[in-house]
Amino acid sequence: MPHQKFQSAAIKPRYSKGQISVLGINSVYPRTPWVTAWWSVVFPGFGHMFLGKYLHGFVLVIWELVVNNQANLNRGITLSFLGRFEEATAQLNQDWVLLYVAVYVFSVWDSYRSAVEINKSHALAEVEDAPVTPSDISFFEISILDKKNPWVGTVWSMLSPGLGQLYSGSTVVGTFVLAWWIFVCHKAVAIRTWLYSFLGDFEGASAVVDWQWFLFLPSMYVFAVYQAYTSVNENNILFDIEQIRYLRARAESLGHLRSITENTTVHIIATFEHSPFVEIVIHDIEKLGVPPQDIVALPLSNLDSRPHVVDSIHRVDGRSMLDGAMVGAAIFMVLGTIYGFVWHWGPVIWALIGLVGGFFLGLAVEFALNKKKINFSSARKSEVILEVTCSASLQAQLINVLKKRQAAGLAVMPRREGVS
Repeated sequence: MPHQKFQSAAIKPRYSKGQISVLGINSVYPRTPWVTAWWSVVFPGFGHMFLGKYLHGFVLVIWELVVNNQANLNRGITLSFLGRFEEATAQLNQDWVLLYVAVYVFSVWDSYRSAVEINKSHALAEVEDAPVTPSDISFFEISILDKKNPWVGTVWSMLSPGLGQLYSGSTVVGTFVLAWWIFVCHKAVAIRTWLYSFLGDFEGASAVVDWQWFLFLPSMYVFAVYQAYTSVNENNILFDIEQIRYLRARAESLGHLRSITENTTVHIIATFEHSPFVEIVIHDIEKLGVPPQDIVALPLSNLDSRPHVVDSIHRVDGRSMLDGAMVGAAIFMVLGTIYGFVWHWGPVIWALIGLVGGFFLGLAVEFALNKKKINFSSARKSEVILEVTCSASLQAQLINVLKKRQAAGLAVMPRREGVS
């Protein structure tokens, strides 16, 4: 989130946080470089799209579809995993394979490098507190930055890749993903293959499927689903950032953020969960010399009392437990497809098994690596509000006490004239 110091609107920022246009919504968002590189390993161009570098991503995706197909690379990969190395070598077009290698390596390297640079740019944009225009209207489209449910975007992309991106507001990206999905499904004879598989005709499914094109589908599907989820989350964060900046600008223009001196009386407002810390912090503040009548503590009435297992709209920090899970799902879905070409249940059923198994395996690895950082409960909710009126000379001590006693959040403002 932006720094506490509000940047003057008279200074034009050099680093943008995001852009809303009729073509879609994009933002400079921090990403873990190795996760970005892994998406490029899975499919060149995906790492760049994961970062929001869509033009680079589109070029590399189209390049992958053309060159991989001309080189018969997917078919060669499949035969190699099946141990049929001589057939694999015979299938490959060596001229196109040699063209493939350099661009593939570049895609992985450049996505990693770009993730590092974007993380730096994000930090600088936070310092400058650059403004974001929350809407854009043209003759063709009305684009408004608002809060959406990331799981709704996920479900739409599961039904048909591209729909989740359209739901998130990314018109061009959604159209591109939807078009490539339809095209590759047609070339792979995927619909008929799925139909035969679900009807139990596994031999028929294996007979009609085009190995070369079908192997594109697993990584495309998993990435489209996950990218829709992350895209909606990023837009939600951009909404929060824009609203925070607006509220600070409003407070500054109305004189709510006047300078604080040692003789100024300030209001410190903090929120807590229900816990013994609420009564302890009241006692601690009284020990600092603040009269009890200047310490107001009241319970909040939470409007939504339903339990939440998974938050539907929440904050993210560029690192998600689903990163490893989705990468694992993509890898094992590809492997399931490869071996499904010769195993009894066919490529579709084994692809789905690989998808589910890879997801939970990746999730288990994430849990094992981050078990000390995982919070299994739902997000903290504010249940008690505490307002303290005191001299500005006590401000630093009060903030330390509130932090020590696990306040969920706090705000400091000068006491307004005319308020008793």
